[in-house]
Amino acid sequence: MEENLHPTVPHSPLDDQGSKATSSGGLIRLRTRLTEPTTWLGPAWACLCGVVASGGFDWQNGDWIRLALLILLVDGGWGTLWAALGSTDWATPLRHWRNWRLSEPSAALPYTLPNSPGDRASRWMGQLRAWWRDALWPTCGPAISSVIVALPVTALLGILLGPELLLLSAAALAITQLGLAWEGGRGTATPGWDAIIAVALPWLAGHIAFGGSPTSHSIGLAVAFALAWGSAWRFKSAGGRILGVGGQLLAATLLIALYHPLAAGSLLLLIVPQLALIPWLWRGQSASWYVRHARPWLMAAMMIAAGAL
Repeated sequence: MEENLHPTVPHSPLDDQGSKATSSGGLIRLRTRLTEPTTWLGPAWACLCGVVASGGFDWQNGDWIRLALLILLVDGGWGTLWAALGSTDWATPLRHWRNWRLSEPSAALPYTLPNSPGDRASRWMGQLRAWWRDALWPTCGPAISSVIVALPVTALLGILLGPELLLLSAAALAITQLGLAWEGGRGTATPGWDAIIAVALPWLAGHIAFGGSPTSHSIGLAVAFALAWGSAWRFKSAGGRILGVGGQLLAATLLIALYHPLAAGSLLLLIVPQLALIPWLWRGQSASWYVRHARPWLMAAMMIAAGAL
């Protein structure tokens, strides 16, 4: 059993080509922020797009403080929880626990007989401490520390920003748990779940914080760009290209329906460089390389669309 106590843990989701996709956001996770700026900037950028789409930001008053708290919520709160829970292998230590026999010596409860409930509880606590020390903490310790910090931060910021943002924070936590359960807790959450936490919910949070209930148009753009955001990791496949380009075409179509042809045309032009990068994928470049070079164009499209509302 000793050789299985420290399993190798994938710290980020896997794309379809085997390279690792970095979870978006997470103020506490600084290591990836230095190497993938377009990835960690995603939640804050989507939040800003939602603020612009709401049209309610007052550049002269104290809205700057509210905006700073909002970005801290979506990135330092939601992003950190998602990065910690969705990118950590929880399944392996839990699997070890099923057959765990090692125990840490512990003082027996007073007035307990051998094999009595109190004696069994004492031995169980010894096994739990040994499992935590040897199997869980070496693998999941950083994630547990991040969650311990991020949960109260998320709750506090939700309370400060209002009940709507607190409810949206609860929804973000629920979606994070769904993504974790869907992938079996293996730390390989798909980019689709990442797109919900990184783009769709922050966009809605930005709109709600400064414009009240989001309009159907703003919701539609949030969903369309979340679809494109998550599909960027799979652009080498035909299905990934269809979803990625389709999401942006959906956003352009919505802008045309709202009588914003210039913004819609800009979105169509911004698709071209994303498509022009595809041949490099066929020549052996990784999905992370494509995301790093293609996402700035997608982020520009997001802001243009938000400004047109």
